[in-house]
Amino acid sequence: MSDRSAPNPEPAPTRDDLVARLNLMETMIAEGRQATARFGWIFVLWGLVNLAGLTLEWEHPGHDWTWPLVIGIGVVLQFGGMALRRGSGRICHSNTQARAVSAIWGMMGVTLILYVFTSLFTHYAWGHTYFAAILMTVGLAHAASAIVLRWPAQIAVATLWWAGGLTCFFVSDSWFLFIFGIEMFFGMVVFGLYGMWLERRPMKGATA
Repeated sequence: MSDRSAPNPEPAPTRDDLVARLNLMETMIAEGRQATARFGWIFVLWGLVNLAGLTLEWEHPGHDWTWPLVIGIGVVLQFGGMALRRGSGRICHSNTQARAVSAIWGMMGVTLILYVFTSLFTHYAWGHTYFAAILMTVGLAHAASAIVLRWPAQIAVATLWWAGGLTCFFVSDSWFLFIFGIEMFFGMVVFGLYGMWLERRPMKGATA
């Protein structure tokens, strides 16, 4: 006697079903990259903000107000820019990949703000591990985002940040600001400009 309560087995997916699923995955990845590209201006903003901070630090070394000031200005400018873009409908998190990447960068930003402000006010900043931790944390965010989006270009940027963080352990203190400036220019400003360029291109799938 047959068991009529047993569920019917699902039919095996056809070739067209597999192709459709693959195309959907590629489209979601491409949309995630486009979402990241829409925030290219934030990379440029923080790159320039930190380069301004480096300039002030070079001219007025050891002043406690320098980095709280530039970070505060950066936060205000970022929230102002996001409000303008949200009002124009240019900010959206269209799929899981885009939301995951947004969460990665949001938590990275919160972590670094807490770390930097606490280090400054407790006078533990400016050592080898201080600079290395900042660079390695940004590299971690780039790498996690690149894995989610399967983006080789961002893996290269993550490697640049990690290389800078490791270098901090092998150089004298006089090199820290120089390394930090290089990372900010290439890892933030240049990458952000690249993202802004991608934003203006039509989406071509996950292989772009």
